[in-house]
Amino acid sequence: MDIKLLIEYITYISMIVLGIFVLWIIKRKTKLPTHSDLRKRLEGLKEALNLLMDSTTQSSTSGYDFMKQIAKCLYSVDKLVYTVTLMAEKERDGDLDNIAKTLEGIRNNLSPYKFKIKRKEDLSGLMEASRLLANILTAMDMILERDKDIYAKRAR
Repeated sequence: MDIKLLIEYITYISMIVLGIFVLWIIKRKTKLPTHSDLRKRLEGLKEALNLLMDSTTQSSTSGYDFMKQIAKCLYSVDKLVYTVTLMAEKERDGDLDNIAKTLEGIRNNLSPYKFKIKRKEDLSGLMEASRLLANILTAMDMILERDKDIYAKRAR
């Protein structure tokens, strides 16, 4: 009888530990990034767009590779729009909300390439997206400066 009870206790404890572990993993995966991490992601998107424009002007990419790179950029933009929108709602920050809207503008500039409305030789959408992304990075710099000021006031 004691062994049966011990096995039940071990089973229940292992289920509880497994449940806590799963909840910890879910929490880590759904945690919103910090402002500096967000800036790094935006810089990565800018590098991807610049690489796409450079490879397109050199005509070293085929149509398939161009579409593949556009799809990757659009996926990154969609992911960033979702993340920044959640951050803006959580922090109730109008600056982040403006960044999310600008990212949607970037998505609108890139989507004609995916649906073959614009050809890869017409770089106007990519150049506009790059310009908008530069504005976003400037806004993120201002947000990071604001954060530094807030933390400095709290430290006093």
